[in-house]
Amino acid sequence: MTKHREHGFTIIEMLIYVGIAGVVIAVITSFLMDNLKAYDKAVARQNVFQNANGALKTIIDEVRYAKSVYIPTSVLDADAGQLSVETVLNAPAGEDIAYVDFYVDNGRVYEKRDGEGATPLTSERVFVEQLRFTKLSAGVGRDSITVRIQARINTQSASLTEQAHVTVNSSATLRGAY
Repeated sequence: MTKHREHGFTIIEMLIYVGIAGVVIAVITSFLMDNLKAYDKAVARQNVFQNANGALKTIIDEVRYAKSVYIPTSVLDADAGQLSVETVLNAPAGEDIAYVDFYVDNGRVYEKRDGEGATPLTSERVFVEQLRFTKLSAGVGRDSITVRIQARINTQSASLTEQAHVTVNSSATLRGAY
């Protein structure tokens, strides 16, 4: 008499296969989550850089065409600085000179032109930690302004690994309109 044995998995084999599958899935999930976090951080860093660099470019372009720095309302060499410049570009009707202010308020950089409302130069997703203006006086010739913007992603997380920071600097010489 021959014994007929059914082919299949025993309960022990099945538990081993499920355990191996669980470990493989856990490793793949961990790998994907790390990649997703790295991608999110890269996107945040790019967002912060684009905001800070865009604000810096706007300020530097305005400084290049400025006639002079308006000292009474400028706050120089401070982390929450303000720069006021006198310019002949886009002067209000009937005026020869326009005043343009750049300042930080509640973590956002703003531009304020004569007779207009303040325009934000950075988004709400970015928090500007430092907006510093430094005036470099030339003995001969025109003055220069150095602008430093330090910003981070606007997050509630205190973990440094979840924050994207950037610092951008540039200088420009006041040339006036030409």
